[in-house]
Amino acid sequence: MYKINGLTHYVQVHGQSLALAQPLPQNTGADGNGGPVRAGGTQGAIEVIVRANTALTIADGKALTVRLQHRTGTAPFSDLATVVSFTATGGNGAIARDTELGRFVLPGTTGDEVRAVIATTDPAASGTIDVLPTYQAR
Repeated sequence: MYKINGLTHYVQVHGQSLALAQPLPQNTGADGNGGPVRAGGTQGAIEVIVRANTALTIADGKALTVRLQHRTGTAPFSDLATVVSFTATGGNGAIARDTELGRFVLPGTTGDEVRAVIATTDPAASGTIDVLPTYQAR
């Protein structure tokens, strides 16, 4: 895999990120800045990758969570999967740029729209992350 501007390049649809260079929320949760994307009916052809866009800092004992939610039509979003669930201990909350934090292949039962929800329990969390839907060649 090659890199562009120091970040691993993934095959994805232009403008279809769930989150792109999104600052970590501080002691709260936030929807991904890419908004929901239409991913229903992809039959396992989409994998979501979460990575550090810039270096991340999470204090010891504090957590970072990235969840995927889905819905069909105008129904409320419901949880689909937790892609990242990480509690920093022993200084491991210093995460280098371009570190892959998690992957999840969307199942065939995924609703029409998918969004990311990013949360931390750290009031001083810093750095930015990407949540990227990527194509799985068949």
